[in-house]
Amino acid sequence: MTHLVYDNSFEGFLTAVFITFSHRYQEVIISSQSNYLPTLFGEEVTIYTDLAQAKRVLTKIETTWGREGVSIFLKAFLSQEEKIENALLEAIQMMVKYPKENVLQNFGNEAIVRIHNASKSVGSEVHRLKEFIRFEKVGNLYFAKISPQYEVLPLVVPHFKARFSDQEWVLYDTQRQYGFHYDLSEVVAFTPEHKNFGKLAQDSDNYKALWKTYFQHINISERKNKRLQLQLMPKRYWEYLPEVIK
Repeated sequence: MTHLVYDNSFEGFLTAVFITFSHRYQEVIISSQSNYLPTLFGEEVTIYTDLAQAKRVLTKIETTWGREGVSIFLKAFLSQEEKIENALLEAIQMMVKYPKENVLQNFGNEAIVRIHNASKSVGSEVHRLKEFIRFEKVGNLYFAKISPQYEVLPLVVPHFKARFSDQEWVLYDTQRQYGFHYDLSEVVAFTPEHKNFGKLAQDSDNYKALWKTYFQHINISERKNKRLQLQLMPKRYWEYLPEVIK
């Protein structure tokens, strides 16, 4: 058994899929770095994200399944459900083996059912968040904290950017400890560089302290986390998500 360990990003996962085919691995398990548990059995291979290889896989998926299929695929990946990567890999293997069949509609296959269920769950949570997220004003800023079950924060950001384009706001995921800041011109992803940031974000009575910490330690142009922005559902993938407002 070969264990392919990628860097948690969507591009990293697609690269792992590419490597699976290019190396003709027969028995493989794809795991993110955050979920991988070292084992004494099998070979461990670290996957280094390659955007060109990832693009080739995504292009193949779009050509075969269309944008709706890519949307289902993306949302299933964002569910972060246990071993969802291998369900997605199995679907791609079926796609390659049976190019003339719409295997994504083969509901007799357990992997396909898992993908659709995961995608539907993510889509439902995106809808709920759009309806129920509430911002609290702190000075000239608006702040909202959420703790979604799935990795959906990148999918709701375009909605609020369009709806509140004339207001400066931040959406913060208290569970995953990252957020997005809209400064009236662009949306920037950030992580809590200050050790007390996560604690303050979870305490509604400490919003002022939160923002003091935020602007001192996060909102510095030199510290914008471009690598994180690349990982958190880049804009080039928004076109595949019909519920996302461009």
